Amino acid sequence: MSKQKYIELFSAILANNAAAVKAQVLTPDFDFGHFLAFTNIHQLSGYLYLHIKGSPLEDLLPSGCLERLAERYAVQQDRCADVLSGIGHILDAFSAAQMSVLFLKGPFVAQRFYGDIYRRSYLDIDILIHREDLVAADQLLRDMGFNRLSMMLVSHAAMTRFTHTYDYHKCIATSGCQGRRQFLPLDLHWRLRSHYSFRLDYENIWARQEQCVLQGKSFPVLNAEYTLVMNVLGMLFDIELGIIRLKSFLDLYKMLEAVDSVMDWNGFIKQRTEENISLIALNVIDLLLDVLDCRSRFPGAAFLIEKNRRFILLENRVDKFCLLDRSRVTLSNRRWAHALYQSPVLQSFLWTVGSLPFRIAAHDRVFQKFMGRF
Repeated sequence: MSKQKYIELFSAILANNAAAVKAQVLTPDFDFGHFLAFTNIHQLSGYLYLHIKGSPLEDLLPSGCLERLAERYAVQQDRCADVLSGIGHILDAFSAAQMSVLFLKGPFVAQRFYGDIYRRSYLDIDILIHREDLVAADQLLRDMGFNRLSMMLVSHAAMTRFTHTYDYHKCIATSGCQGRRQFLPLDLHWRLRSHYSFRLDYENIWARQEQCVLQGKSFPVLNAEYTLVMNVLGMLFDIELGIIRLKSFLDLYKMLEAVDSVMDWNGFIKQRTEENISLIALNVIDLLLDVLDCRSRFPGAAFLIEKNRRFILLENRVDKFCLLDRSRVTLSNRRWAHALYQSPVLQSFLWTVGSLPFRIAAHDRVFQKFMGRF
């Protein structure tokens, strides 16, 4: 069964379309084991378990299916619990240091858009600071026991020009006779994403922050609009690199569930135009509407796309599914992504090449381990 068919099955489950689900699982080439592996890769298993359990869809799936999804959900809960145990300490430490911080992704997306901190898969803590606070924030995290995995190339100033985050981790447990260590990852952001053509207004981003209450504690977070923007930009970069997961599509789907009917879409695209990312926003949202077949579910976003149809690069649905193939990085992925950067192609290419050593230093684990030997 093709990956496109698995995505279509996931879309049918998401829409509670029992007829479409039944038609898919009864096809001769349907292999539930392969579908489970597919959902694991795309970090969807825990969500599917909760979505299917107790619904009419449960009776349509093969025997043992829910039990296997439940196993994955249990693992997801354990991983989420590690993150939840650390976020309060991060907030307290930054508050004590009188340093501004916004919490991104993870349990905050789960709580605000999924309605349950355990309903979404997440593995790490993501925080945003002011760029000028980087040195102080880096030292604060080190004092808390976090080790910076990202290498610094040339200087902090050079790194912040070409990258958007440093990676850290902290040992939170040691288990087993061989002393296997368990780590809590953390990403320290000073930008949502980096590209020389982006013109995001960070003063506006910080001014429009909101509060999210988790386990009785209030955390500062991005507002809903910029949470959506961050997800859209992340999806573009992941598609370009051939590492996109359907979890990102599910995140965007859940965000649209919350904002589609209340979003000022004209104002949204006007702001994205000022930030030089309107082409990215339009094409990624269009991609979601086609891949998960949900145009009728989100009339506001769908109308935005129709009004701006001339800016959509791909019209063929099969071509859109090809962008999601994680088995290989294709030139078509890179061409599609670079066509969405609102900048001359040559300048964008030179920026990509020039920033590559800094991005490798920040995020390439092989390079970091190699340099750690010296």
